[in-house]
Amino acid sequence: MSEEKEIEELRKKRAAALLAAHEQGEAPPDVLPWSFRFNINSGFHEIVQQGHMIAITQDANWANMVCDMLNRLTLAQQVMGEPE
Repeated sequence: MSEEKEIEELRKKRAAALLAAHEQGEAPPDVLPWSFRFNINSGFHEIVQQGHMIAITQDANWANMVCDMLNRLTLAQQVMGEPE
């Protein structure tokens, strides 16, 4: 097996472990690409991807749901790998 394929397999295994941990609610939030924060100045919840604000909402539950879905999709895509 080439070194490139070994690295890809390691990435897939890591993503699978993170996805399993995320589904159990045990994934550390700092390793997931999507999160949300509350801005005390504007009063909005900001949905962020790796620190960059993407969207805002007033509903914390909606922000949580969106981030959960996007994190699951991102991790699942990493597990599946890039199409050849």
